[in-house]
Order: sequence, then C-alpha cells, then structure tokens
Amino acid sequence: MTHPLRVLVADDDAAVRAVLRGILPADRYAVSEAASGEEALRLFASLGADLILSDLQMPGTGGLELLRRVRALDDTVAFIILTGAGTVENAVQALRLQADDYLVKPFNVDEVLLAAERALSYRRLLRENRSYQAHLEERVAEQAGQIEALLMDALRSLAAAIETRDDYTGGHVERVARYAAATGRELGLRGDELRALWVGALLHDVGKIGVRDEVLKKPGALTVEEYDEMKRHPEIGATIMERSSFLRPGLPAVLHHQERFDGSGYPYGLSGEAISLQGRIVAVVDTYDAIISSRPYRNGRTCEHALDEIRRNAGSQFDPAVVQAFMRASENGFPDDPDTPCLPERAEAGDSEDVVATAMGVA
Repeated sequence: MTHPLRVLVADDDAAVRAVLRGILPADRYAVSEAASGEEALRLFASLGADLILSDLQMPGTGGLELLRRVRALDDTVAFIILTGAGTVENAVQALRLQADDYLVKPFNVDEVLLAAERALSYRRLLRENRSYQAHLEERVAEQAGQIEALLMDALRSLAAAIETRDDYTGGHVERVARYAAATGRELGLRGDELRALWVGALLHDVGKIGVRDEVLKKPGALTVEEYDEMKRHPEIGATIMERSSFLRPGLPAVLHHQERFDGSGYPYGLSGEAISLQGRIVAVVDTYDAIISSRPYRNGRTCEHALDEIRRNAGSQFDPAVVQAFMRASENGFPDDPDTPCLPERAEAGDSEDVVATAMGVA
C-alpha cells in the first residue's frame, strides 16, 4: 500500500489553507497546516514533508525565509511559493533559493495540482538519482575492496613462496610487515605512505628469487663470491617492484633494507637519511624478527635479547630515531600475534655480533 505524500500548507489566511486542503485529494496527500513560518518549521522538524505550499508574506518568518531554512535541512523537499503580492524581484529571489514554482493568487485548482505533481516528480527523480549515486559509489568501493583483497592475497602468497626458500619456520614476512607498519605509525606515517611501507616490508626479500639455493640456504659463512651474489638481491627485487604500479610504492624498502645507517651496508653504501625511511624501518624490523626466528642451523633468541641487539646497534647499523619508534611500538604491546616466536628468557650462547651478522644473512 502506497503511503500518502506529506504536504505542509503554510499561510496566515485560514481560508486559503482550507481551500488548498480541499483541492488536494485526501487519498494521495496527507495535509498539515501552519498559520505562520515558525509553526511551519516546528511541524517540518517533527513530521517532515514531501511538499510545502507556502505563502510569501506571513508575520514573522515569511515564505522566503521558510524556504531558506527548509532547504538547509533538506534540499530535496518540493517547495512552492504562493502569493497575492507577486513581484519580479520576489520571484527571482525564490528561484535563486531553488523554489520549485512560484504561483500568484488567485490560483485555480488545475494550476496548483499541476505545480504540485511537477515539483514532487522532480523531488522523486532527485532522490532516486542520489540514491543511485550512493549505491553506485558503494558498489565501486565494494569492488575496489574485493580487488584490493585479491591483490593482498596474491602478495601474501608470493611473499610466502619466497619465504620457503629462506628456511624460515613460517610467518616471517607477515611479521616483518606488521612490525614495520607499527613502527611507521609511531613515526607519523598514515594512509598511502603506511600502505607502501607494508607492501615493501612484505616483499622486502623478493629479490632472493634470483639467488641460488646453495647460496641462500648455506648454513655457514659465505665466500666472497657467494656474498657478492647475495648482495644483488635488493636490486633484483627493485627491478621486480618497478614493473608494477601497484608494487612500485614499496620499492624503497626492497632496495634499501640492507643499507646501514653508518654507510657500511649494500647495495650502494648509503648512509643516514640518504637511505629511504622505508629502508631504515625494514632494516630494524627484519633484523629483529630474524634474531627471534628459528632456522635449521640455529635456534631463535628471545625478544628481550633481540631488543637489546637493536638498541646496541642504533647509530651504526640502524637509524636511532627508527629504533626509538620501534621500541615505542614494542612497549605498546607489539608484537601481539600469537604466532610470533617469542621465546621465554633463557641464557644465550654465542657472541652478539654473530647474532646480528646471521640475522643480516652475512655469516
């Protein structure tokens, strides 16, 4: 069953209100009356309206002011001005305020009904168009989200495939990406910058695709030639990232995560802020997770030990500001993933330098 359209008649002349109520079919319109602009506003606030028929000149709030205030509340309401003292100036002002029509008294029945139907038809089309636009935007956003989810799943699959070649027990790249994002947030990164960091951290070792297994999986120290081959993986990864507009924002993390703050890293020997912020962040979080992760040739160390190593190497291997941000992220409950291999505190065997060297893939 179709509900009657709500019509609000605002006129200080009771006879005019009675006439308008009488010519509007009761089966189609539910009519409310107001004897002033103020009363009309109160009724509109409580009952709403699909159509307002308003006198131009009323004591207090007149028709134009009523129109202005109603439009501020709902710009889709159909609004028709009725006046016995019409002027060109008033008509122009009413149209500027987006009145749907401007009728001069005395009016006839057909004139009012036609104006009402025309105004209500425009209102219906306007609301349908806005609803369609909102639905379309929601649909586009939904599809964009679905595409995004598929791309993220593909990235995770690629990262996991790379990870299996590097003898980690699993989850390393996901943890590195999460640690990097937490650290980036502490440094003020938001939106696209944070997303780019996450992508770069997730794929930071993608260039290891181009490193031979006998080098990548070697448990002992690398020869000079093998180390030179290993040092090519950031540039190989950057080449892969450069080919995709989706991946390209994360390229700095891939290219620079093996650079050291003191300039002794690779592939370019950059130092300080010449290293991208992405690279400086991933250098810290990658080392941290490498230390706490178990490998076939060694057990993972405790989180406390790893944090001590990160602090000790601030200013040499790592950017001190990034280290501080990482520590804040840790203090705020990071990491919080149940799969994170944080071991109980225990006595550590081996020299600290060996731990960091192993974590960086150079020992």
